[in-house]
Amino acid sequence: MNKRIFQTVFLSIILTLVLVLAVSVPVFYTAYESRIDEDLIAELRFLSASDDEVLESLGSAVPGRRITLISPEGKVLYESERDADGMENHFSRPEVQEALLYGIGEDTRESNTLLEDLHYAAYRRQDGSVLRLAVPADTLFSFFMEMLLPLSAIILLLLLFFAWYSMKAARRITDPINSIDLEHPEALDGYEELSPLLYRISKQQSMIREQIESAERRSHEFSIITDNMSEGLAVIDKEMRLLSVNRAAFMLFDAEEVSAGDSVLAINRSDPFSRAVSEALSGRRAEEIIDNKTRTLQVIASPVFEDSDVTGAVVIIMDITEKSERERLRREFTANVSHELKTPLTSISGFAELLKSGSIPEETVKDFGREIYSESQRLIALVHDIIRLSRLDEGEDSESIERISIAEIAEEAATRLRKRADTFGVRLSVDAEDPGYIMGSDLLVDEMITNLADNAIKYNRRGGEAVITVSKNGDSVLLSVRDTGIGIPDQDKDRVFERFYRVDKSRSRASGGTGLGLSIVRHAAMFHHASIALKSKLGEGTEITIAFPSV
Repeated sequence: MNKRIFQTVFLSIILTLVLVLAVSVPVFYTAYESRIDEDLIAELRFLSASDDEVLESLGSAVPGRRITLISPEGKVLYESERDADGMENHFSRPEVQEALLYGIGEDTRESNTLLEDLHYAAYRRQDGSVLRLAVPADTLFSFFMEMLLPLSAIILLLLLFFAWYSMKAARRITDPINSIDLEHPEALDGYEELSPLLYRISKQQSMIREQIESAERRSHEFSIITDNMSEGLAVIDKEMRLLSVNRAAFMLFDAEEVSAGDSVLAINRSDPFSRAVSEALSGRRAEEIIDNKTRTLQVIASPVFEDSDVTGAVVIIMDITEKSERERLRREFTANVSHELKTPLTSISGFAELLKSGSIPEETVKDFGREIYSESQRLIALVHDIIRLSRLDEGEDSESIERISIAEIAEEAATRLRKRADTFGVRLSVDAEDPGYIMGSDLLVDEMITNLADNAIKYNRRGGEAVITVSKNGDSVLLSVRDTGIGIPDQDKDRVFERFYRVDKSRSRASGGTGLGLSIVRHAAMFHHASIALKSKLGEGTEITIAFPSV
């Protein structure tokens, strides 16, 4: 801005100077000529009073002046520059004619004698003769050239002065403007003309400040919301560059964090992810499932349109590991229930069909009845466990919570199971180091101990031992069931608490197990906010410990 103002002011001054020179030089020239005329007339009046001898002596003594004395008939009587005898008659000269008529005459023309422009002034003397003076007549160009050197010096000084003044004027104009405090523009003094503009700037500043604060607030709120989402969220442009991404997107893919502007494929480069993004950028909504070693992820990519053109996409990543696991467990549960129900029902149906024929001996009928009763009891136990597990799973158990002793419940459960233990040739005992008081449901704790002790009996060896231990460790009451049985292979340890999962399927069915005992134990432990620990070595035995919060 300084430069433009400087140029404008400086050029304006230069233009003014040129115009002044263009006008003043002709004016000075005209005034100069008028002054010469006046001087010549004054000199003529002075010289006209002199006699001829004095004129002749003055003619050679006055340099730059050509003196001519002409008779009333036009004959040249005296000439200071030439011999008068050889000169032509001057009666017809304009200045001579005017002088004879009016007493004074003037003219400017080229001299035929000297061949240069001369300015003539003639004066009629009292004796009728005409005295004429002539001086060289400068042209406007010659006049300007004579003044060029001093004029150039003056112009140079003026240009320097004008340049300094223009710069000073530009700064004087721009410095107050440049010093405007945009935060408080109305505080500027000295420029009343800028008051409306400064007022509008102030209003605009307030509006912009409010908009920025609002945008920052919305951005902060958006960041808080997206950063606390469990789902991953990424917004991309049509070039696959990230515009916004939350931390969950990196965590779900176990990827390193990238910044806005990087490619979305830096998060994950798998084919399903790339395919979903490409589909969205082509204008179609896409869903893909990515199953890695630790998680099952669902990727949903939706296109973003602006005036029917795809300008980007929104990618949502959801962790559906638990959902997939539940779906898998549901399918397994349905298949297992169907299988578990089918086996006893098939047996019952077969026995019933044989009985219907009426050709079965009386002794065999009793055996068939026992088998039908056994299988029906197995069905009842299975249905009971399924219902019990379903209630625990849905949190619908309405058991009362009270202060109970795990040691007492363990003694009661062991008393009920000793006959069964004797059948399997296993010695069952209780080692109560502490009463084990907790806040819980006595029925659920009894089911837990019964299921654990029953497994310790079923999966033991003849002559083996099953021990129920109740102890206290700090703020926890420990219930431990240990056996000397077949043990659990390492690959099965993580799955023994799943529904219908059996390590030894043939042995479990032969002993009447439903495959839901440890699942009920796990859900009952969750009901009591207890933790479960499993130790087992193949061929040596198993120990399951449940830690309850004590009271």
